[in-house]
Amino acid sequence: MGDPIDELTPGAGDRRAELLDGATMWAAENGIATLSLRPLAAALGTSDRMLVYYFGSRDRLVEAIAGHAADGIAAVMASIGPAGSSRSARTWLDQCWELFGDPAARPALAVLFELDALGLRQPGPPRAAARNVAARWSAVVDAALAALGVPARRRSGGLTAVVAGAITGIALEALLEDEPQRPAGAITTLARLIDAERAR
Repeated sequence: MGDPIDELTPGAGDRRAELLDGATMWAAENGIATLSLRPLAAALGTSDRMLVYYFGSRDRLVEAIAGHAADGIAAVMASIGPAGSSRSARTWLDQCWELFGDPAARPALAVLFELDALGLRQPGPPRAAARNVAARWSAVVDAALAALGVPARRRSGGLTAVVAGAITGIALEALLEDEPQRPAGAITTLARLIDAERAR
């Protein structure tokens, strides 16, 4: 176990980031619903006191883990975002599917879907964290639709929520399959819907 004195150094921000990386991977493998500070701290080579020092409480740590996982997915989504209004909605959705079907994305997606389920059962911090992640996800999808040329009035009129929800369903389908198969029909339908809104 690391010495607490050694951890309270000017590089505390780096240490927090390191602990958050490790905690997110641990949560992906073990779940967040039953996350307990002592077993997690032992796995990370630190103490539960240090986790409280860096994150404040178990609930705040769960919130940080969820945000970290969401940031990872959002960063990749942004990297495949449409480059301009001439970009094909179908191409973007196909790239989204490739992301969600990638085994490397499964740990982060597992954390986020578990958080959604936890938020449904538990008010307070878990539900607030789930709402924050949902808002972040909607912002990423909205930015992509804007880049595809969908007018703001159409996005705010419900399209962003529809597309974000549909992509979430596609992601969940990919997560539950041992060998995910591209849902060509769903992607085609969603692409047509987006293209129709671009033309308005």
